[in-house]
Amino acid sequence: MARSPKVISLGALAIAWIEHFLVHGPGDIEGQSIEVDDEFAAFIVKCYRLNPNGSRMVRRGAISRPKGRAKSELAAFIACFEALGPSRFAGFAKGGERTEWGYVYGRGEPMGKPVKRPSISCFATELGQSGNTFDAIRYILDPERGRDENEPAPQRDRLIAYYGTIDVGLTRIILPGGGTITPETAKDTSKDGGKETFCVFDETHLWVLSTLVGLHQTVIRNLFKRKIASGWCLETTTMYAPGENSVAEGTHAYAKLIAEGRVSRLRLVFDHKQASAKWDVTKRADRVGGLHEVYGPASAWMDLESIADSYDDPQTSKAQWERYWFNRPVSIQGSFVSDVAYTECHVPRSIPLGSDVVLAFDGSRTNDSTAIVIVQMGEFPHTMVGGLWEKLPGDDAWRVPILEVEDRIRELCREYRVLEIAADPSWWARSLELLAEDGLPVVEFPQSSARMTPATNRLRTMINTRAVTHDGDPRLARHVSNAVLYETSRGTHLRKQSETSPLKIDLAVCWVMALDRAVNHIAEPAAPVPFYLS
Repeated sequence: MARSPKVISLGALAIAWIEHFLVHGPGDIEGQSIEVDDEFAAFIVKCYRLNPNGSRMVRRGAISRPKGRAKSELAAFIACFEALGPSRFAGFAKGGERTEWGYVYGRGEPMGKPVKRPSISCFATELGQSGNTFDAIRYILDPERGRDENEPAPQRDRLIAYYGTIDVGLTRIILPGGGTITPETAKDTSKDGGKETFCVFDETHLWVLSTLVGLHQTVIRNLFKRKIASGWCLETTTMYAPGENSVAEGTHAYAKLIAEGRVSRLRLVFDHKQASAKWDVTKRADRVGGLHEVYGPASAWMDLESIADSYDDPQTSKAQWERYWFNRPVSIQGSFVSDVAYTECHVPRSIPLGSDVVLAFDGSRTNDSTAIVIVQMGEFPHTMVGGLWEKLPGDDAWRVPILEVEDRIRELCREYRVLEIAADPSWWARSLELLAEDGLPVVEFPQSSARMTPATNRLRTMINTRAVTHDGDPRLARHVSNAVLYETSRGTHLRKQSETSPLKIDLAVCWVMALDRAVNHIAEPAAPVPFYLS
């Protein structure tokens, strides 16, 4: 693999070591030589990125791929490298230095050294299960296994010759020179004494029990106990069910904060791949095309035609099929709109300054978020985020900056011709009164069933018919994706996926309000209804 001088990483070294010493684990090609594909190679390079001083940049890696993509085997390869290989920084090469097993360093490339007494844990979801990753590690490192007589691989002999015979047991692998690899399960609800140097959390979309979520957090804390060892963890997952609050969902939420620039330091690499929105899962040809896209290099050995056909089985859950095979998020409850429909409403442009717009505001004071959405008047109303204030995880002292929100509304009114500022007076009555006193067109929009049901249905219909557009802001996409529909005797409601869910939907609610007022303003051009305190 080509080495980039712009990225400081032990990844090229890791890939070379894996290909030199290891073989494939249990399966159709067990015991055969490994050639790390480009997707997995890029992920390894990202996981082993270093800061200019040689310290580890990434402390958490997560890879999200569809079912059958060999995620657990990849985790096994990395775990073996962590156990035996030169996985920690040992200075920069002058160029030309050669390892005992033949790897030649490039000029300025970071060199590696083994971890001293590595402690590696492979966590599975259920009692009595060692987990896919640990099973693969046992196969790869066991001197009596992993030999394919028809296609013998020299890696097995190289491993034994270089490291000696490894004590591979059913419940523990003892490493030469000290250190262990062990399987762990939820039975170990407390791991406060652990001092792992590396750990694997396998299939974290299934980690929904409170014991598993708590275990995950405890182990992550343990990783920071051995500073020199620079411990880190790796998660493997297929797409989670939104609203189940799984470990995978929490990790993805953290990744979104990083992508939005709300986390200052890169400590997590979340490598997620899903079938793009252009593939309509209801059409067989699209299913095959989407499968080829999401599986990438693995398409060569996956039976994609049969997978595509399985969708038509009446006993197949369509939502689960899309999650497992397309790796796309599908809510366990009624989604507000599909990802496909939302994406197809994307028009990459801003609303020109001075345009006629309607502004909607949804605010709270503490735990919830506060949001502003702008909708441009016109035949195909265009949407932008005007502002968003959200509490960061763990910041219990956070409060909405009220004055900042008020000033932002005033600023938007200077930049655009704001015809209405639609707002629910709850919690923000005083601010809305002050804005009204400034002469701004504040109108009441109580979030009652009578108002929200027709407004919610209107936005959903317009998204599904591509009659409204948005600029692709990831914050709006996140809030829309978090929202689900609830049907009650009073009508349709837009809500979070559960009462305790930390996932916010305020921008989606604002969009409902702003679009409703924009459409009504076109249909009934009239002076704004003044805001009054109840």
